[in-house]
Amino acid sequence: MVGETEKRRRVIGGEEDRISELPDALLLQILSLLPLKSAIRTGALSSRWRGLWGQRWPVPSSLCLRLPPGASAAARGEQLAATDRRGRRRMDCFTLTLHAGPLAQPDLMRCLDYAAACEVEDLHLRLDGSVGRGSRGGTRRPGMLTVHFPVGSPLLARLSVRGLNLTAAANAMVATLEVIHLHSVPLTDAALRRVVAACPRLRELEIRYCRRLRRIDFTNVGAANLKSFTIVDCSRATELRVPVAPRLRSFRFSGTFFSSNILSGGAMESLEHLYLCSGGPETGLPPTNLPSAVPRLSNLTVLTLCSIALQYVSAFAAKNVMESKLCSLRELHFLMFGMANSNLADIYSFLKTCCCPQLERLFVQLPAYTHDSFTENFLEVAEEEPPKGGLENLWLVKMTNFKGHRNEMQLVEFLLRKASCLKKLFLIAPKEDHHQGLRKVQSDVLMLSNFLKTKILLLERASANTQIIFSEPDGHQIQALHSEVFVRF
Repeated sequence: MVGETEKRRRVIGGEEDRISELPDALLLQILSLLPLKSAIRTGALSSRWRGLWGQRWPVPSSLCLRLPPGASAAARGEQLAATDRRGRRRMDCFTLTLHAGPLAQPDLMRCLDYAAACEVEDLHLRLDGSVGRGSRGGTRRPGMLTVHFPVGSPLLARLSVRGLNLTAAANAMVATLEVIHLHSVPLTDAALRRVVAACPRLRELEIRYCRRLRRIDFTNVGAANLKSFTIVDCSRATELRVPVAPRLRSFRFSGTFFSSNILSGGAMESLEHLYLCSGGPETGLPPTNLPSAVPRLSNLTVLTLCSIALQYVSAFAAKNVMESKLCSLRELHFLMFGMANSNLADIYSFLKTCCCPQLERLFVQLPAYTHDSFTENFLEVAEEEPPKGGLENLWLVKMTNFKGHRNEMQLVEFLLRKASCLKKLFLIAPKEDHHQGLRKVQSDVLMLSNFLKTKILLLERASANTQIIFSEPDGHQIQALHSEVFVRF
């Protein structure tokens, strides 16, 4: 028996791991005392703990209730009754997915009361079928279902609402809520302020397609713990005010740039991840101070800019004689809506103005259309001289929608000549979407591919070890960090 016990011992840091030797019943009791996030992290202790958190309740710890379109009132009632028969026991996650029409307000309240009684930590409410781009998901409709905030669970940590109305009580307090995702929610400015003010521990806020918002203002609402803030296509919003937020690490914005915005030095100086995308074709540069802060953000490690944001930075640099070092930047991503002379000049201007001595990964998303912008009314634009250095640590470049057009080739030549540590250069041909969901490489690119490959492989390289790869890598190992933010235009 002693030998058998020795075999079952687990040693951590040279000491016997006695906790992992406890019976499952006791381990599950320990896990039941932990918040969901902490319980999941115990899987790193040893193989014995891995996945054990999912068994910490005697019934399934997650419940997904889906009410399909066309379901009768009797069928809906039976689903809700089956949920009640589960009993009001602790639950980690509750997901309610419904379509427009199949649920009445009292039924929704019944589901929310049940989730609160089960002390749910993750709550996901989703209305399908009438939300998303091109819909009126951001405008309140007569008879729209309403979620009253706070929802009542004493342990709620994560709330996600899509396509439902959300109202917030004044002077509410939700001391446990850390993450809020709102998608196509007809939220007013005042309601958003009340929601944020009610959550002193809020660390992640994401707002998508909330088209009733006009003024996003978090001054004097206590957002001191906010670490990640995302705004996507809140098309009526014209003003943004974020107070000094010393813990803010990630700010991601996609949509029409605000004509009035204040991201004060205190709110921005700690940023590590920044995503700025204008969301459409170039229509001039309205007054805004959002992109002009980029050259001053010395703590950035990941930066994504669209071609319009690049224009702002370039224009700002031209008016303000300056040279800024983004000393911590490791990953840079350009989302190019065009690749004319002016666009290439903006890229060069950025690399000159914002020196990135530690840059390791560069992603360039080129426009998908097949004609060459250089040949269309851009010949009068003076060409910008490329920067002389600053890419000494760059080891990975990926260019998608590459077609071999003049300015695309110029950028490739520049990178090969200047990036002395470049290991891999991915040049990925554009792909075409079909109504059946299939994707195929465009035939005209295929016709040119062999010629392009030969031409590119003969280009001068600063590093003889540089691999030039013309196919998408297996899986998603080579993806930009901000890929999940991308919005298709």
